[in-house]
Amino acid sequence: MTKPFDPFAKVNCEYGAPMGRRSAKHTLDVWDGAFIARHCGGSDCYDKGGAYWGAPLNIWAVWNRGKGPETVTYVRADNAAQAKRFAKGETK
Repeated sequence: MTKPFDPFAKVNCEYGAPMGRRSAKHTLDVWDGAFIARHCGGSDCYDKGGAYWGAPLNIWAVWNRGKGPETVTYVRADNAAQAKRFAKGETK
């Protein structure tokens, strides 16, 4: 059984934390299925995996169900619904 996709997996850095995380090269340009939005968790400007985002810590990962690594995009939003809209390219 494969592990579920974790957009905020623990970072492995010898010297300090990385600034944020990379979105997938091909993000959510095809909005064709069930999408998941997950808040980053964590505290003090770091997500639960240890990446640094700065304040406020309102980072969400949005991805296609079953295609996490290929479609994940990271956005700043107030809630899951707003995160999904921003990931689609909507501005409001």
